[in-house]
Amino acid sequence: MMKKLVLFSTFCLLFTVSKAQVVSLSTSELTKLKSLIRSQADVKKQWEEILKTADESLTATPNPADTILTEGILQGDPRKTRTWKSIEDMQKVYSLAFAYKITGEKKYLAKTSEFLLAWAQRNQPQGNPINDTNLDRIIFAYDLLKKDLAADVNSTVTNWLNKVALQEIKTYNEKVKSNSATYFNNWNSHRIKEIAEVAWAIDDEQLKTWVIENYKKQISKNLLADGSSHDFHERDALHYHIYDVDPLMVAATILDRDGKLGENPYSYKSPEGNSLKNSVDWLVPFFTGEKTHAEWVNSKSSFDKKRAANGEKGYIAGTLFKPQEARTSIALANYFDKEMLEVYQSNINAKLKYPTWQFVLNEVKRK
Repeated sequence: MMKKLVLFSTFCLLFTVSKAQVVSLSTSELTKLKSLIRSQADVKKQWEEILKTADESLTATPNPADTILTEGILQGDPRKTRTWKSIEDMQKVYSLAFAYKITGEKKYLAKTSEFLLAWAQRNQPQGNPINDTNLDRIIFAYDLLKKDLAADVNSTVTNWLNKVALQEIKTYNEKVKSNSATYFNNWNSHRIKEIAEVAWAIDDEQLKTWVIENYKKQISKNLLADGSSHDFHERDALHYHIYDVDPLMVAATILDRDGKLGENPYSYKSPEGNSLKNSVDWLVPFFTGEKTHAEWVNSKSSFDKKRAANGEKGYIAGTLFKPQEARTSIALANYFDKEMLEVYQSNINAKLKYPTWQFVLNEVKRK
């Protein structure tokens, strides 16, 4: 099966990249975004920050990581420090891509191409979803500009992203075979998100089918009918519940925009009665302060204890969950549920219509 998938994916790459932009923004959505930048002061302010980063990045040199190393590595380890330095490229390439699409200035396209090519030529995918989850913004940037890139850049980047996805599937199959929990815990939520981003960015039908099938399996296996998650109970931490639902919401947004799932992926219910919406709703009282939770107290993970011993902030057993840690969750959920804006506003004590860039993207992407 794996050989067939590799052959099919390679075959697909011989064709022109699809014009569909499900991961990023379509031409009409970019028009809506430009209108918001002109008419909404809070959107304009956020855009100016992105443009500032893009301008600063014009003189930057790409710093791609040969191997991304974050998972299972303690803070302060030189390997992790080097990786985080490389990962700074993600915001740069994301900002550059937006700068080109909003301003039309070729200097931004040229620099984005330089970053994309540098990462595609140097980075070696290992199939570790916790490491690869950091590629979100470079995949978004590629999807946003894929119709504008030179043919050689496009080909090199699509081949690299294809390798990222296929390596993730390879390690997934290995984890299933060995019955490792990482085939259904938060690792797999990230894996599904990453493969979804790649699948729709390079328009690979085999990968899309894999995502749809495994999205449903993950809802069934990882989330629980009461709204909690496997990882919450395993780690005794809302921190890890968020690690389950956030990447699934990114994948759900892609699935919703494409429509291949056949129903709303956010409210989709497994045979057990589990749903992503239910697990986000379960989190909301901890975000509003109605409920509190002492993190890590009964964690079964030895790594959590190592992080606490290493003095890493927030990982000491008994540390109260900080509601602001779930802001990204609420912002992502707003794409599906407009009422999440008021929930978010209550947390930041401000009535901004677009409190973060994610809310802006939700507005322009929403059907």
